[in-house]
Amino acid sequence: MTSLLEKHDPELLAAFRVQDKPTLDQQEAMIDVVGDAFSEHFGPGHEPTEQGKLIDDALGAFLTRWPSEDLTED
Repeated sequence: MTSLLEKHDPELLAAFRVQDKPTLDQQEAMIDVVGDAFSEHFGPGHEPTEQGKLIDDALGAFLTRWPSEDLTED
């Protein structure tokens, strides 16, 4: 995740490094970044590659740790 954010949204990564938890807007931005990265990692039969699986697992862990209902708008 860190390398994805370094490449695609370094400002979001910097915010995550100084906050205890993301805001709803930051969660949405994270989902966008990860979703775009995931869509780049499909193999034959439209199955995720190993990298795609890692990205999907990381997003799942992020959403489990910080579910939407626990976040604020700001």
